[in-house]
Amino acid sequence: MTSSVKPDPSGQQAVRVSTDSFPLYGLLALSAAIFISMATEFLPGGLIPQIAADFDRSPGEVGHLITVFALTVIVTAAPVALLTRRVQRKALILVAFALIGLGNIATVLAPSFEFLLAARVLGALAHGAFWSVVAAYPAHLVRPTQLGKATALTAAGGSVAGVLGIPLGNALGQAFGWRVSFGVLAALVVVTGMLMAWKLPSVAIRGAKPSSGTTSAVRRDPTLPAILIVCVLITLVVAAQNSFGTFNVVWLLDLAHVAPPAVPIMLFVGGVASAVGVALTGILYNKFPIRLFLGSIAVLVGLFFTLPAVVGSEPSVWLLSGLMGAVFGGVPVMLQTRMMMSASPGMRNVAAALQTTAFNVGIGGGAFMGGVVIDHLSLDVLPFWAATLMFVALVTAGIWQIYIRRRLHNASPQEKEADHGVYG
Repeated sequence: MTSSVKPDPSGQQAVRVSTDSFPLYGLLALSAAIFISMATEFLPGGLIPQIAADFDRSPGEVGHLITVFALTVIVTAAPVALLTRRVQRKALILVAFALIGLGNIATVLAPSFEFLLAARVLGALAHGAFWSVVAAYPAHLVRPTQLGKATALTAAGGSVAGVLGIPLGNALGQAFGWRVSFGVLAALVVVTGMLMAWKLPSVAIRGAKPSSGTTSAVRRDPTLPAILIVCVLITLVVAAQNSFGTFNVVWLLDLAHVAPPAVPIMLFVGGVASAVGVALTGILYNKFPIRLFLGSIAVLVGLFFTLPAVVGSEPSVWLLSGLMGAVFGGVPVMLQTRMMMSASPGMRNVAAALQTTAFNVGIGGGAFMGGVVIDHLSLDVLPFWAATLMFVALVTAGIWQIYIRRRLHNASPQEKEADHGVYG
């Protein structure tokens, strides 16, 4: 594989960018690792009834397993990224991924709820280190013209995990107990880790001490506003989805009165629909990036508002669950692709770190707010809360696009030519 080394203007590293064939198998292995990492984060949401019964806790308290995980990532991701900035990137991915597996083993063995929370903290520390590298890794492996395809391929692992990982975990939890679900994830870590060690290409790194001008260089980078706006959208969209998604199983059982054996099947249908949504996003996003994103968010607002109206009709609940999976499946792919397209080459590592933080603020904040809603208001209110947050995201995205259009209209040809995401 031929390659060239491109300096990172942030001064932290230089990376090797492939100029040869598309590293399909390496990116597929990375996508599988992302699936496992995200499934580890979201899995308690599909096992809330079983875990709550095992430790005599309320559903809202068990939802804190996701909140604590996300909060740990938020607090530790940046310091861990700084401490490991000189570690070879592929080695860091493999070590962090192994620690995710160790966290799952500790979860399986947890004798108390407090021990379970500690195991989640361990997994979250590894998750933060893992994502501080993988979010930008595809951009270091492919040419700019292949970036959308590569990002969609790896991001698909996370998108599908949010929906597909939960139904499979729920099915295993109902059949064999919730601990078995985490045990399966630990076993998958071993297999996937070996695949990454074998197939994932390495990137070169030039260790360097952060210079005093690094922070000011980041602040002066013209792509920073677009990066921050994408972070705001990630936080709002993920918080909206996760405030309901964390307690989706509880909603299906207690309000929609879906029979317990049918729940994993329903969630699996949503997972398949999500995979279809991811595939369609990969095909359509480059052609209709703005319309596809705004349309998807608008449809999600409508679906959340419609859920309470169909609670008495199980076929309608099945239909809306499938539609929600299909529509939301591609949204994280669009957000991550937009992030890497918006960031200048020298800002990709910064953008990846901010993106990881934004996703986890949304995940943890959504789970926390959803728990507050069902504990202090009612489960009936939850879809309306999610719809409201998603509507705020839609309005924010719309205002940003209006600003972009006006700025592009007033920009000189030279400014438009030099645009590296300045205009979103």
